[in-house]
Amino acid sequence: MKKRSLFALFLLCLSTVVLAQFKVVEDSGKKPDWTMSMERGSIIGIGNGLTIEDAKANALVNVKAQIVTSVADYISASSVSKSEEITADKFSQLYQSYSEVITTQSGKRDYLQGISAAKVDDFYWEKLTDRKTKEVKYQYFVRYPFTTFDLEELVADFRAKNEQLTAEMNKALDLLDDFTSVEEINQSQSQLGKLLGIFIDERKATCETGIEKSKALLASVHVANAGSELGLVRYSLKIGERAVRYAKKPVINSNCARIGDRKLGEIVCEVSYLYDECYAEPGNSIKVSYTIANNKAEKEFYFDVAENKAELVISGNIRIEGGNVNGDLVSSAVCVIPLLSKFDSPVAVTKVNLEWKESGVVVEVPLNEVYKGKGQHELRFEIPQDMPISEISTATNSLLKLNGSIMYNSVNTGKSATIRIYRYDYTTGW
Repeated sequence: MKKRSLFALFLLCLSTVVLAQFKVVEDSGKKPDWTMSMERGSIIGIGNGLTIEDAKANALVNVKAQIVTSVADYISASSVSKSEEITADKFSQLYQSYSEVITTQSGKRDYLQGISAAKVDDFYWEKLTDRKTKEVKYQYFVRYPFTTFDLEELVADFRAKNEQLTAEMNKALDLLDDFTSVEEINQSQSQLGKLLGIFIDERKATCETGIEKSKALLASVHVANAGSELGLVRYSLKIGERAVRYAKKPVINSNCARIGDRKLGEIVCEVSYLYDECYAEPGNSIKVSYTIANNKAEKEFYFDVAENKAELVISGNIRIEGGNVNGDLVSSAVCVIPLLSKFDSPVAVTKVNLEWKESGVVVEVPLNEVYKGKGQHELRFEIPQDMPISEISTATNSLLKLNGSIMYNSVNTGKSATIRIYRYDYTTGW
């Protein structure tokens, strides 16, 4: 408690200097001897102020200052923890500003919460007038019980709290490695920020490093596609390759679509939309935007309203050629039908029917021919049955017409459609 004794001695000397400049015009009674000396088992607190209440409050702050100094000195001397060294040349500064120091540092620690005016066992005050300026102020003295046992008890409280704060710091730092949500990173940053204002040793730098890491993590959050399809946006918020949750709702808008149901706050979020009012043109999109720690995490999900549309049309002359001719019969003939796909989505031709109604010739061929991309394609297949040349040959009868149908479906949706072949021109190779 050597440092506290020096502090008290300094204040008593300061009080003597004050008396030389000021004249006592009023007091609370006979001045006790303890105001001018140090008493074992007690702390003498001295405060000044323009009112008696201010002087009393400052005297109690002075008591707290001396107790904090004693605790810091005890802990530093025992090498249990590193604490800010409070030396004699800081006493004047502490005397003027300890109220703020108590609030921002020591006041947050439990071991000071029990220090109050109710425990003061004696007091004395004086009203003083400056001999030159006639300025009036009050000086207040308090005697506060504080024994070696009290000091050891406060030190024990401090150590327990110190360990707890270290554990809280480590927990917050661990969260920056094991996070599963944006909220956990925010929680870690907030906790480290609080601890940063308390620590005065190397843990302060550790908290600063953790805060910078949390800021970097939050700044790196981005929106990633998670398997979107026409009518449904699926996305995840990611930090690096790790998908995270975030309870805050994003801003979602579109240049033409109507936003429907939303499933948010999950590892994979979903946003449904209706696109019936959108034109089939570039630039249609759904934009998802989050604001996270003053940073924007956003992405535009472009869509094509024709993505799942499938439509085929016959785009030229149908040919029947090749095969094996045996008298009036041809076997294994090949049929070639030019087809135009109007959209990029894949389509599958599933069956072709060919009919010559006048002669009663009917051909049915099951298929599974898939075509991808917009533009011209060629359907080529072998006719699996013998056909009478005299009944179907355009070489001998150019007026013959072909009937039938081509059935196909969208690979993406499974929706089926049929091309009707009615009195269509065709050619044969025999």
